[in-house]
Amino acid sequence: MRCQKCGLVFVNPRLGSHQALQRTSGTGAMGETELTRGQRRRFQKELKVFAPYRELNRILEVGAGRGWFLEQAARAGWETWAVEINSDALAHLRRKGISHILTEPAEAFDLPSGLVDGARVWDVIEHLESPRSALERIHAALRPGGILRLSTTNFASLSRLINGPEWVYLNGADHIHLFEPRTISMLLSSTGFSDIRIRTRSFNLRRKLYHPPRDLAAPTTWLRPFRKIIDELIRFSWYGHQMIVTAVRSR
Repeated sequence: MRCQKCGLVFVNPRLGSHQALQRTSGTGAMGETELTRGQRRRFQKELKVFAPYRELNRILEVGAGRGWFLEQAARAGWETWAVEINSDALAHLRRKGISHILTEPAEAFDLPSGLVDGARVWDVIEHLESPRSALERIHAALRPGGILRLSTTNFASLSRLINGPEWVYLNGADHIHLFEPRTISMLLSSTGFSDIRIRTRSFNLRRKLYHPPRDLAAPTTWLRPFRKIIDELIRFSWYGHQMIVTAVRSR
């Protein structure tokens, strides 16, 4: 469905057991069992974005998964805070010794106002029952002037336009809110964030059926031989497969 007022795309009706499934399966249970050197470098590069905002020395990740980012943050001296409900992910977080772990949903966790310098929400917001509620709580947890880094799939991407109904994330099962640059900007602004910056990346022809689950062959298109070139060029546009969003809590 698409909201005629704001343009947000969302699943309706949705599975009544959506949140319960996230506790036992879903993206929280996915991820690498060991990081490559390249992946570590990417996390360290990500931490450099947070470094200029480092005053209280506390960093929060909502939907922390297996804790790879927070583990690198802890090694860099940050006090680490995680919000996670998936049982498999929680076991990994505890083994990694993350400082503080909250086991409430992203829409319901409670932290003291202004506790953290930065918050990270990576490939999570599209899975939430109420992205607004989660962002309101993140906004409250950030100190004035603190930074939010957010990643989500891009419904306005070239990948989605080419694949149409067979786009990999148009499944109705776990991606229940599908954002575009315009709609994520509107949501962040309305929840108190400013200095919103968006870039996109990646061109992906992958398609998938979720019921029954199976991968589909990439569509036959004249763009296919140019996939790698498009992948390099698309980051200069708003049509990439993934949005990377940076925003600041207004003072």
